[in-house]
Amino acid sequence: MDLFLQLLFTGIGIGAVYALVALGFVLIFRATNVVNFAQGEFSMVAAYLMVVFSVDLEWPYWLSFLLALAGMALLGVIFNLGVYYPLRHRTFLPVIIATIGASILLANSVLAIYGPQPQVLQGWFDTPGIQLGPVYLDSQYPRSCRRPRRIRKWPRCSAFPSPP
Repeated sequence: MDLFLQLLFTGIGIGAVYALVALGFVLIFRATNVVNFAQGEFSMVAAYLMVVFSVDLEWPYWLSFLLALAGMALLGVIFNLGVYYPLRHRTFLPVIIATIGASILLANSVLAIYGPQPQVLQGWFDTPGIQLGPVYLDSQYPRSCRRPRRIRKWPRCSAFPSPP
């Protein structure tokens, strides 16, 4: 029973992260009418920029965060001008192929620079997990599963248009 509860709560936490990724896909699809297959690689590049600034260069965490944010804004502009803008009057298939190509390029670039070993980046807050009986909840899962207090009603997020 202990293993079942542990797997249940871990699955809920990971499922919440998957739901956030799906909302990102829906947001990008609704804005551009194209699925961006390089979305995960953009997140990976942001994380590796944090590793470069915070771990490799040993800069302060807040400065590393701001520089990684600025680097991702620059990468977004380059991606928009280099991939989306030239293909704006094409059908969706060349744009999808371009996003898959960008995904492969970004993933293999980071793999060539850092290799296959995972990199460790310390968290912003040093908060320990929570032990509830036999179940251990990592500190990141309760924060990703809770609803923000300012949202009184969840927005309707759907990849399909609403019926007339």
